[in-house]
Amino acid sequence: MKDPTLSEIRACHAWKKEYERYLPVSRFLFRPISFLITWMAIRMGLTSEAVSWLSSIIGLAGCFLLVIGKSHYLPMGIGFLFLFNLLDCVDGSIARTMKTENPYGRFLDSICGGVVDLVFWGVIGLMTFHHPFLLLWPDAFGNGALFWLLLGWATSYLYIYLGYMERTFDELLRSNWERMEASEDEKATRSMAKEKEIKSGEGASQWVRLLNNNLRVRETHYVLLLFAFLFRVIDLLLLSYFFYYIAYDIALVIAYSRRGRMIKEHTSFIERMQ
Repeated sequence: MKDPTLSEIRACHAWKKEYERYLPVSRFLFRPISFLITWMAIRMGLTSEAVSWLSSIIGLAGCFLLVIGKSHYLPMGIGFLFLFNLLDCVDGSIARTMKTENPYGRFLDSICGGVVDLVFWGVIGLMTFHHPFLLLWPDAFGNGALFWLLLGWATSYLYIYLGYMERTFDELLRSNWERMEASEDEKATRSMAKEKEIKSGEGASQWVRLLNNNLRVRETHYVLLLFAFLFRVIDLLLLSYFFYYIAYDIALVIAYSRRGRMIKEHTSFIERMQ
């Protein structure tokens, strides 16, 4: 197979353009650079699986550089995280371009990406523990170092729990929810609700969703980490995401519980009618 050109690599990514349309960090920073790296990686004979493994090694190396206690390693650690995210884009680009997508590759991409995501905020907390000069408020309640360390791991826990709730909903309730929504009565109700939502200010809720989508993605975390590092306000970054994940977790518990009750009531109604 002839090595693809940059244009062909971009064309294979066209189907994801809509998804990244409102993710400017990915669309204008990481994705264009990843095309260049994909072009080079293919010519070096690297497979998507090999790049996945390489990305996880670089990501873990970046985390290690952030927590070893040597301040002159911090810029390199942040740089490694940026490279980790770039390579996480590249493995998928290679698979799509070379038409080598397969279940094992998707599995590997997921676990190699998660190897950093699951501990990222805990790593940031440990970084502040070793480097209090990065904090705007180093003496938090008289226990600054320990406070920020614990806050980092608490933020990491909230992030993991958020993903756990979403996966649990997908596994246990989503199919029932989609079947219920597909019924004619639900379609009519949803259509009326949508019209009402548009009249009452859909624009505002759309901007909230766009902001939320950007706050959740890894590339936003890394860019904000870079700015927080440069301006020595890592504690503001940690606090912001701690409260963000608390609010998000609570909102999901309420939303999913409400959907669960609706499914239960809908199922009971169907059983009574039979």
